[in-house]
Amino acid sequence: MPRHRLLLHNLLIAGALLAAGVAASVLLSRMVSRSLNRLADEARRIGDLDVGEKAVSHSWITEINTLATALAASRHAIGQFALYVPREVVRRIVSPEGRTVVKATRQDVTVLFTDIRDFTAISEQHSPEDVVDTLSAYFELLNTIAERNGGTVVQYLGDSIFVMWNAPVQDDRHAENGCRCALAMKAAVDGLNEENSRNGRPALFTRFGLHTGPAVVGSFGAISRQQYTAMGDTINVASRLEGLNKDFGTSILVSAAIHDAVGDGFEFRPLGLVQVKGRAEKVDLWELVGESGDQGNSSRSA
Repeated sequence: MPRHRLLLHNLLIAGALLAAGVAASVLLSRMVSRSLNRLADEARRIGDLDVGEKAVSHSWITEINTLATALAASRHAIGQFALYVPREVVRRIVSPEGRTVVKATRQDVTVLFTDIRDFTAISEQHSPEDVVDTLSAYFELLNTIAERNGGTVVQYLGDSIFVMWNAPVQDDRHAENGCRCALAMKAAVDGLNEENSRNGRPALFTRFGLHTGPAVVGSFGAISRQQYTAMGDTINVASRLEGLNKDFGTSILVSAAIHDAVGDGFEFRPLGLVQVKGRAEKVDLWELVGESGDQGNSSRSA
C-alpha cells in the first residue's frame, strides 16, 4: 500500500505539473499572439499612412520589443517623408505595386498655379519672421482647401503653389473641382487678409491660373533622387495664365478647355484670344467669376 500511495502521489504531482505547464503555454501563446496582433495592426496603420505619434508597445519578449521599436521608427520616418511629398504619392510608393504606380505616364490633368501679387515688395517691407508667419498661415489655408477639393499640392514654388487633379488619384470631375477650389481659395484669402489687417500683417492678393489637358505625370529626376510632378504644355499654359492676371486686373484666369469642360456649372467672363509667352498658338482666355447660382461672386479684385 505505501508503494501505491507513493505512486499515486507522484502521478498527482506529475499531473499538476503537466497542467501547470499547459496553462503556462496557453498563457504565453496568448500573450505573444496579442503582442503580434498589435504589431500587425500597427503595420497596417503605417501602410494606410496613419502615422500619428503613438506609444511604443512593450513586451517582456526581447524580440517583440525590438520589432515594436523598429515599427515606431518606420512610422516616424514615413510621417516625416509625407510632409515633403504628396501623401497619396507616399501611400502608393510604400505599397507593393508602388514602382508601377509612380512610373511616368501620359494622362489628362487639371492644373492650378497660384502667386501672390508684389510678394517681393512685401518681403522687403516686413521682417523675415513676419513673412514666414504670414506665409505659413497662408499655405496651411490653401493646402487644406486643395485637399478638401480633391487636389494634390505637388509643389511649393516660393510664394506659389502648384496643385493638380486626376493624378495621382483618379478624379472624373477634375476640371470642376479645380474651379471650385480656385474660388474657395480666393474667398479664404480674402478672409485671411481681414485677419492680417487686424494683426498688422500684410495683405496677400493671390492670382490663379487654371488649365486642363494632357500631361506626363510621374516620378522624374536622377536615379538617386526623384520628384513626383507633371510636365508638358498643359502645365506651362496654367502657369502663364496665372501671370496674365496682372495684365487684365483679374484674380482667376482659365482656359477655354476649362470653360468647355465644366459647362454651365460656373460663371465666366470672356476675354478673347490672347498670345501666351513661349507658345505659338493663342489661348482663348476666360475669367472665372463664380459658381452658377451664387450671388455676389466676383474675382476681379487683383
